[in-house]
Amino acid sequence: MILEKLKEQAHFTNHEKEVAGYILEHLDRIPEMSSGELANASFTSKATVVRLSQKLGLAGYQEFRLRLVEEIHQKNRLSRMLEGEPITDQSAYADIIRTLPILYDKAVTNTRLAFDKNVMNRINNVIQRAECIDIYGTGISYIVAQAAVFKFATLGLECSAYESINAHYLAARKHKKTIAFLISFTGANRTVIQMAKYLREATNNYVVGLMGPHDQVIRRWCHEIVEIPNRDSLLSLDVITSFSAVNYVLDIFFALLLAGRYEEHAKSSLEMLAHGDLLLDKTEEDV
Repeated sequence: MILEKLKEQAHFTNHEKEVAGYILEHLDRIPEMSSGELANASFTSKATVVRLSQKLGLAGYQEFRLRLVEEIHQKNRLSRMLEGEPITDQSAYADIIRTLPILYDKAVTNTRLAFDKNVMNRINNVIQRAECIDIYGTGISYIVAQAAVFKFATLGLECSAYESINAHYLAARKHKKTIAFLISFTGANRTVIQMAKYLREATNNYVVGLMGPHDQVIRRWCHEIVEIPNRDSLLSLDVITSFSAVNYVLDIFFALLLAGRYEEHAKSSLEMLAHGDLLLDKTEEDV
């Protein structure tokens, strides 16, 4: 997300850091400021403001300002909804059923705000042409992988979930167009990093990482990274927010693939319904 990148200031020049610092200290003023006004206020130049916007992955200052306003609005809204620790030893049933939907909302909203549209489009272009989808994870992220595999398989696509590398399988299937998703809630899981390295160096798989914020090492082994933000997650509920965020991303690609194969899938669904009685244990009274 933009605010996180402004705080991290990775690869920023000194002048860009001055602009970023001014923005973070005067968030309430930025929506009304032009690039020239921001340059004057931060004692830099208009060119520096534009370069900073582009370094953040945006077309220019206008897009930066619009995205920043949206992030500020969403963060303020979620902060008001989640003041303090949402679940304590005093939480009752009524509190929990009110709180959990807010956590799901936060996970999806923060993930959506972190999307790079170009990255998502590139991944979609690959998945539309893929013959196989492999999804890798460990622990609870493997459970997410299994659930996603079930969904993708309904579209007639060869799809599998793995907790480790099956080298013989990958070698035997090297001729097939395969996209491999790797899941790590932290981004720094050693096992997942090793799997990414093997897939990138020993196969022709298109490797996509669905990663938490500590993804600096694994980036070199992935063609693309989709960030799963959890910097602001509540420590006791990280699993819920990360789980929801990864599911959201995989569901986006599932929905895009469904849209691309809509007619084919509709026909197969009708064929399935024609034989639906064979799947149900009906009595004569039900018929």
